[in-house]
Amino acid sequence: MLRSNKQIASTSFYLSTPSTFINDCQWEFYVNLQFNTSSTNYVDIYLTSDNANLLSGSFNGYFVRIGNTQDEISLYRRNGGTSTKIIDGIDGVTNFSNNVIKIKVIRTATNDWTLERDMTGTGNNYFLEGTINDANILTGNHFGFLIVQSTASFFQKHFFDDFYIGPIIYDVSPPVLVSATPLSATQLDVLFDENVDLTTSQNPANYSVNNGIGNPVSALRDGVDFKL
Repeated sequence: MLRSNKQIASTSFYLSTPSTFINDCQWEFYVNLQFNTSSTNYVDIYLTSDNANLLSGSFNGYFVRIGNTQDEISLYRRNGGTSTKIIDGIDGVTNFSNNVIKIKVIRTATNDWTLERDMTGTGNNYFLEGTINDANILTGNHFGFLIVQSTASFFQKHFFDDFYIGPIIYDVSPPVLVSATPLSATQLDVLFDENVDLTTSQNPANYSVNNGIGNPVSALRDGVDFKL
């Protein structure tokens, strides 16, 4: 596990490594920020950059920002010295004293982006922050992360691990039904062995109850347990 070690207040610092993955690929990584994020304490994960120096004033690439004023996880595109938010994450998700996060970003061959985060840090409960089609930048040669920190109370509190950068990992195994539990004469809890897709899981036509009952009137995925 990587841990930040720069003990200078009101500073920014980075780590980068060569990487040419930018199209038809997936990025996945673990982050633990042991503080409430803010406009002076956040992390930018550069999925791709055309400059190894992430403190350079002008370069092109895409990055995930964790924190900042809205305490959110969002996807940005950087053109020269201008950064543009292209997927706006939900506000307030990193406004906690200990943020354990798994993040997954996918860019398909047709430039469709998805940004997901799992606040358990396990990768088993991903939440979709958003999608976008963006083909503005097509080449890059570095991956890295940039840390912005303020006072000494934030020193050495950034942790990173479990990086994957490579071809898209497709889930080809369908969910398996674990149980169906009656809640009332008209309601069932249906539990699967893995998280289910929001759209397909909420389609009543995908379910049928035997003994002459048939399709349900409606289906709703649980707001916390995405297997239910």
